[in-house]
Amino acid sequence: MLRPTIGMIAVVMLAGVAEAAPLTVQVEGAGPGQGPVLIGICSGSLDFGSCRYSQNVQPPAAEFQVVFPDVPEGSYAIAVFQDTNGNTNLDRDPRGLPLEPYGFSNGTGRTAPPSFEAARIRVAGPTLTKVRIARSPLAR
Repeated sequence: MLRPTIGMIAVVMLAGVAEAAPLTVQVEGAGPGQGPVLIGICSGSLDFGSCRYSQNVQPPAAEFQVVFPDVPEGSYAIAVFQDTNGNTNLDRDPRGLPLEPYGFSNGTGRTAPPSFEAARIRVAGPTLTKVRIARSPLAR
């Protein structure tokens, strides 16, 4: 009698667990030797504080990939910037425009602040997404 009960408990517990899968972020436009690239996988907001997963990578080339191995199924947005002065912050001009190369998933945010919805990607199995980073054409 105990075996079916334990089996049913295990099934109920596993039913609520989201599957995790690798998320590969292909970064394009990095400047090798110009500082680390910070990559954040954000949920609900594009604020780096809402990025549940992040990596800080010295870019080996202008284009490279970073794998986040166990990202639970769900909706995320990717925020990337190259920290050219090494202070771990995205520096901005007095108008709030980024002074360092940056980019978001789906190519959003080039001429206006992006929304989470515009940058949203869905992870439901192994996923590859590309983010191109560049300096803001409006920043001085």
